[in-house]
Amino acid sequence: MLGPCAVDGPRVDTSELGSITVVPLPDIALAFARMLVELATGAAIFLALIVVGRVVFREVILRRVGRQFPDQAARLLKAGRRAPLLRAPRGPPDPYARTHHVVVPPVGDGRPGESFWTAGPSQATGEFGPDGSRQDAIVTLSAGVYLLVVCLGRVGAVRDGIELRPAAERVELARAAHKAPHVALGPVDRVPTAAGLGWRTTSRFGTGKCLTDTHFDQQGWAFIVGVLSSSWHTRSVEALDAVLTTWRWLPDPANAPEVEESA
Repeated sequence: MLGPCAVDGPRVDTSELGSITVVPLPDIALAFARMLVELATGAAIFLALIVVGRVVFREVILRRVGRQFPDQAARLLKAGRRAPLLRAPRGPPDPYARTHHVVVPPVGDGRPGESFWTAGPSQATGEFGPDGSRQDAIVTLSAGVYLLVVCLGRVGAVRDGIELRPAAERVELARAAHKAPHVALGPVDRVPTAAGLGWRTTSRFGTGKCLTDTHFDQQGWAFIVGVLSSSWHTRSVEALDAVLTTWRWLPDPANAPEVEESA
């Protein structure tokens, strides 16, 4: 019979304090799953509280507005309740973004052309009127808002016994010609722009539409750059001013001095 043999090497502690408790893998997975369930439940409760709070707040606001505008209360309630609760509605793109380059070339009679950036293409045909004027540009900036560019003719020209006066006088004559319900609003303003010094007037028609015209004289020719809108006219004038920052006059080659050829 063989007796117990001694084994060389480090001593292994087999006491109770030296033992390592190993948690079974299924118990770890179960604890992790329970934690996920608790987190999901808390998130759902938090989200529900946000939705309820926003619904209550929206209803309070809509009913206050409805009391102020009882004739439109039903429409406002319907529109307000369609708004999303958990995200802000995506705003429309800037309707006045200057994405189109409009070029109105000179036609050879001496009047300059124009170049500018605006929100859309020009729909004008460039045809001349019987008085020598020309509609240079008609641009739809947004729904119900239009940019209008007109060349009236040469300053000092006489048509039907009426002389085309310089811009500073022309703007006052235009205001004096308004007949009710077309009325002038505010004073005449001097407006420095990239197109030159302009003389600006605003008027309102009986339909409620507003028109702001800026009169310019350029190279002896009379121009009007205007904006017509049915609402938010101040914003429309700001869009007009933004267009004018990009303005460039295109000289007519007919005005260039002739150069004599050397022998």
